[in-house]
Amino acid sequence: MSDVGQSLRSSLRWGKPITRRREAAKYFGIRYTLTKPEKERMHPTKMAEKQANLARTALENPEHRFTNLYNLLHWEYWIIEAANKVLARPGSSTAGVDGQTRGNFEQNFDVQIKGIVAQLKAKTYEPLPVRRTYIPKSDGRQRPLGIPGLRDRIVQEALRAILDPIYEADFQPHSYGFRKGRCTMDAIAVLMPRFNSAMKFYWVIEGDITSYFDNVHHRKLMSILRRRIADKALLDLIWKFLKAGVMEGELFAKTESGVPQGGVISPLLANVYLNEFDKWAEEKWHQFTRSQRQQRRKAGLGNFIMVRYADDFVVVTNGTKQEAIQAKQEISQILQDELHLELSERKTKLTHVNDGFEFLGFHIQRVEPENRWVVHLRPTESNKQRVKQKLKALTSSSWTWMDEHTRLTSLNRIVKGWCMYYRYTSLVHDLDEITRYTWFRYLQWLRHKYKGSRKHQLIQSRTAVIHNRTRWTAAIEEDGKRVTAYQWLPTQMEIRRQRYRMKGRDGFPHPYLDEVLPKEDHPQWEAGPVEGIYTDTIGIPQRGETQDWAEKRLRRKVRDRFTCQRCGSQENLDVHHIQAAPAKSSDDLITLCRSCHLEETRRQRQMT
Repeated sequence: MSDVGQSLRSSLRWGKPITRRREAAKYFGIRYTLTKPEKERMHPTKMAEKQANLARTALENPEHRFTNLYNLLHWEYWIIEAANKVLARPGSSTAGVDGQTRGNFEQNFDVQIKGIVAQLKAKTYEPLPVRRTYIPKSDGRQRPLGIPGLRDRIVQEALRAILDPIYEADFQPHSYGFRKGRCTMDAIAVLMPRFNSAMKFYWVIEGDITSYFDNVHHRKLMSILRRRIADKALLDLIWKFLKAGVMEGELFAKTESGVPQGGVISPLLANVYLNEFDKWAEEKWHQFTRSQRQQRRKAGLGNFIMVRYADDFVVVTNGTKQEAIQAKQEISQILQDELHLELSERKTKLTHVNDGFEFLGFHIQRVEPENRWVVHLRPTESNKQRVKQKLKALTSSSWTWMDEHTRLTSLNRIVKGWCMYYRYTSLVHDLDEITRYTWFRYLQWLRHKYKGSRKHQLIQSRTAVIHNRTRWTAAIEEDGKRVTAYQWLPTQMEIRRQRYRMKGRDGFPHPYLDEVLPKEDHPQWEAGPVEGIYTDTIGIPQRGETQDWAEKRLRRKVRDRFTCQRCGSQENLDVHHIQAAPAKSSDDLITLCRSCHLEETRRQRQMT
């Protein structure tokens, strides 16, 4: 593989040859130096080392424009790693317009990989249109979701693995969405201390950009990318993805703007685009030292702090209401003039913290319950109602065909996932409200299932007192082995509730450069609880699988005593197909931990 950092052979504009090579380039009034700091670094090593090289170069040389990245993209090892990541995700069982799923791809994995690599090398790869589908929003409306073909997702993942280390160096500290090592609670933790009586950040601008993912201006995005990326072949491929179009049923539509929600690379491109807004806020509000902020307060001027998570952001200030109104107007103007975006008039509000506001599924409000002002962090009412509606639907009379163990563990999975997301909220009452609702809904479901049964008989025969709480229990048997599950509740033994510690006070660890990376913590997208009867919530189908397969998977784990049959681990368990084909019975399945499962899958691919 040739060295990254070769001399630039394409100009800063599309399709125009360039005569100069090493001199500084001036682009949109900003000077960029074309350097070669990666030379002799990009030897064939593992993906993590190459990403670290890219990240180090970007961090040490803020004006460097990267070249020769396309050679990295069509490196077979790079594509295989991207494919493994995509195929490991639950969404890989969902097909794009080509109808291809994980099962189809894995049947001839090597042929598929070689085909992708060959097309990328020849620069003939053409992305397919994304398949348009809709998912419900909390307010009852529909959110469009674009599902790329499986091959396109793999190429996008390979692109993301190249671009993310580069742009991580450019992203601002107050951006939290879709970044490694950061989560929603990191954004919330920055805000909570600002509302106390000492700091007095009482006015809040609740920002929301109208249909952001649909309105990203393609040419503006490409101009931003060209400030860092000088590899024309790579930029051409990104342009193809942007212009791939949308298939909705039998109808094809061109995409003149926007990035599809659902694309692997879309969150990164969206962050790159809004990073221009972040830099504006950094220069206008965040560059002041502590002493300068104090001087501004003495002069009667307010200070501002912006926190952004994807297209949702809030700006808080300890200034006057009039200053907040002016700041809102300035935000609207910069978004419209520089990025061709508009603030949603319906969702963008100016609120006093005493009245409360919502951000990332949380309700934040300053209250005075006992003659002392405190700031409460609570779930939003809409999110409480949403989880209740889900629980009510799963305990209706139409589900009485399901066995008790599967129903109870599926309810556990929903309740625990919801409570884990809100485990840092102020009041345990909010969590108990949901578990109490689940208790009575499960009782109602049992009464539908067993017609004529009395309430007290069901409670007496199917509950047990565990950790001083009365819970529902259910059992399942396989090959003479019996496993009992019981209702999950937010007790001190089952959930650790405490104040969330701000991780970024002294700066976040770099996800590609730090030797000891922080443990992934994404409360909004938890991968699921660890295996084990006490904490596990087994028995519910995962996304894209049938109830029959979920039952087989559960029975296999029960038979194997929830233990990896290779190394004996009891954490991160998967179920593996011994014959590398859909299993007709649980006899063709074996329980393996995640690492053993990946190793066995690679071995099967090599044999075929």
